[in-house]
Parts: sequence; C-alpha cells; structure tokens
Amino acid sequence: YRPWRNITKKTMEFFNVRTGIDGQGKPQQVEFPYGSKAQKVRRLDKKAFFSTGKINDAVLFGMDKFNAGSSKAITITEGELDTMSVYEMLGGYPVISVRSAPSAEADCKKHFKYIDSFDKIYLCLDNDEPGQKAMAQVAKLFNPNKTYIVKMDKFKDANEYLTNTCGTEFK
Repeated sequence: YRPWRNITKKTMEFFNVRTGIDGQGKPQQVEFPYGSKAQKVRRLDKKAFFSTGKINDAVLFGMDKFNAGSSKAITITEGELDTMSVYEMLGGYPVISVRSAPSAEADCKKHFKYIDSFDKIYLCLDNDEPGQKAMAQVAKLFNPNKTYIVKMDKFKDANEYLTNTCGTEFK
C-alpha cells in the first residue's frame, strides 16, 4: 500500500489497493479489487489495463466497503482513482466507481437496488464527452428528486482536484 497521486496509504489500505513496485521502489502497477471476485490491474509503464477474475460478475469498485443505505448519500465516479480521491476529499463518505463510461448505465442497472438504498445519489463522472453522456444515462435510472450531478468545471475528474490540492473547492 503506497501513496499514489495524492491518495494516502490509509485510503489505499481501506480500499485494499496494492501497488506493485520494481527493485528501485518505483510503482509498476496498481491493483484495484472489485470485491472478492475480480480485480482491475493498471500497468503504469504502458498505461494499459487488464482484469483478472470475473470482472463482469463483480460488484462495483468500493461497493464491498459500504453497506447498502449505510449513509445518507453515495457518490458514483468513473474510475477507481476518482473513487479514492472523493473518499479522501469528503472525509470517508460512501463512494463507488463504475468500470468505465461505456459500462456505466449497465453497471448501475445491475446494482440499482444497492445504489437506490441511499437517500441521495451524487453522480461524479468525468468532465469529458463520454463521462457526460454516461452521467445523463445513469441519471435517468434513478428518482430525479434524489439524484444530483457534480459539476466539475475546473478539472476533468476528481483525482485532478485532489492532485491539485483543490479538495475544498471540490466539496
């Protein structure tokens, strides 16, 4: 568990995200668990991803860390780094991630009951065309009186707010 992109060791441990390192201590890959069934691995030397286990059958990233309805609100992001960044910036509230923008609608449909168990659903997908399209699709799945769109106009995603020390502005 090594701090990475301004995400603390404590948060990496909470989400059980491990960083594989080389002989000089330089991170080579990051392993993001999707519950106990699968993980997504990000290679840092090539900016490539691959998954192990049954990723299509797995829960959303972070979903195994928060019980259904365990808080008043949940935030949904478009990426594991963004999930951990929001968790840090908001001080430990429930945050989960869809696998990607193209899978967002299907991921949220599959886990609708879990997501809908929270009183407020904050959608915090990337501020780019795929992220905005996915956010519109996901927003239609839930009651509009409990669904909120997080508008990020300064940076593309939550991790950029964290890495630029703009956590207060993100809140």
